[in-house]
Amino acid sequence: MTKIIVNGREVEADPKKPLIEACHLHGHDVPTYCYHPGLTPRASCRVCQVEVQQGDMPPRVVVACKTPVAEGMVVNTEAPKALETRRECVEFLLKNHPLDCPICDKAGECDLQDFAFDYGQSEGRTSEPRRKLKKRVDLGEVILHDQERCILCGRCARYTREISKTREITIAGLGSHSVVTTFEGRPLTGNYQGNLADVCPVGALTLKAFRFQARVWNLKKAASTCAECSRGCAITAEVLRDGPVRRFRPRYDEAVNQWWMCDTGRFAFERVNAEDRLGGALIRGWTAPEAAGVEDTLSAAAEMLRARPGAELVLSPFATLEEGQAALALARALDAKAVFVSPPQNELKDDFLHTGDPCPNRRGLTEMGIEGEEAEAILERLAAAPGAVLVGERVVELLGAEALAALPGSLRLLVFDTRAPEAPTAGICIGVPTHVEKSGHWLNLDGHRRLLTRAKAPPEGVRPLEESLERLVTMVGAAVEEQAR
Repeated sequence: MTKIIVNGREVEADPKKPLIEACHLHGHDVPTYCYHPGLTPRASCRVCQVEVQQGDMPPRVVVACKTPVAEGMVVNTEAPKALETRRECVEFLLKNHPLDCPICDKAGECDLQDFAFDYGQSEGRTSEPRRKLKKRVDLGEVILHDQERCILCGRCARYTREISKTREITIAGLGSHSVVTTFEGRPLTGNYQGNLADVCPVGALTLKAFRFQARVWNLKKAASTCAECSRGCAITAEVLRDGPVRRFRPRYDEAVNQWWMCDTGRFAFERVNAEDRLGGALIRGWTAPEAAGVEDTLSAAAEMLRARPGAELVLSPFATLEEGQAALALARALDAKAVFVSPPQNELKDDFLHTGDPCPNRRGLTEMGIEGEEAEAILERLAAAPGAVLVGERVVELLGAEALAALPGSLRLLVFDTRAPEAPTAGICIGVPTHVEKSGHWLNLDGHRRLLTRAKAPPEGVRPLEESLERLVTMVGAAVEEQAR
């Protein structure tokens, strides 16, 4: 490490990283547009300027994102000359940027908006017309581009060159005619387009799925983990006024996904926003399922399991470590073997983030001693079993709703899932939270413990799954003791 002085205080800085990293790491606010810690520095926006003095040389203003750290360097991030230079750079960027913050999706989390407030001015000093550029340029299935908002920071071009490796975006034209565009106007491709909206510091590149859907100050954000593969990317789940999830966005995690996530995980919020959720519990009557209280339903479930010894226990790979422990306790109470549904690899596997394994907690459940089995093998055993307990989010989907409906009528199922299957064998169904409605942990394929926190409330009457399983274990134990007496 290299020792430098920043704003009068000696700090240690990594000589392999630019000066701006040392400033940010030690809590000194230096603005930036074109710089991104995951991309190669470009120094095109010039707003990260600070005053630097080395040895006997007089102080000079330099861009912090392209200045290497040197021993004994004295840095002043608040020097009047540096602040004035930043203000001039922001004024230059605002020369052509439209004043449409009230309708821009980036409002509330826009760097240019923030820095214009800090360093800008209330009036423009030029009378020349702004550049006339296109709005709502379609760049494919994911991204819309407002050219007039672009400040030519180049982050998007560097992202496609260095991260997604697609090289689809470039800056074409010279001088005032420069615009961000795709090669020959071709649409963007691949599973990592959504990251372009994240790296864009202004509202030029926007997500079609989020455009005009919510204001960011109305979004409640919670740390969570992506559920779409065993990588377990760190994300934030963003909920609009305790209602639907409007965005999944990557959350920095150096060991797993850094600043990025795939589009499969980014746009998986439609699944957790489904309206046909099972709230509370259902008990199948003579003609159709009937709503019932969870406590009464658990009592009926304990009675059913007592009357049908030899029941199978099948767990969802979306179950948390905490839910897995509760399921194991139930398996011991039933003298049954617990397994989880292990679907095959999908075609989404790539060399970047997506593993192609749709089981977010495969390693966690396996290390707990719960084996994974294919749906076909599990269904064969269920066909010969007197009863079974299906536990966890998407367990019915992974086994196949039609396949469950085709099982023999002698079988009785106790289902803990987000939806009730339309199967005559599903005698008792109890609703459970989705992964954005509960707290817990998964273990990703590399053994990293992944965090889930509750971003929104589950439907009324839905309890945490481990709470229901623990209660059922108590009831089953009480029923066994009563039978022994």
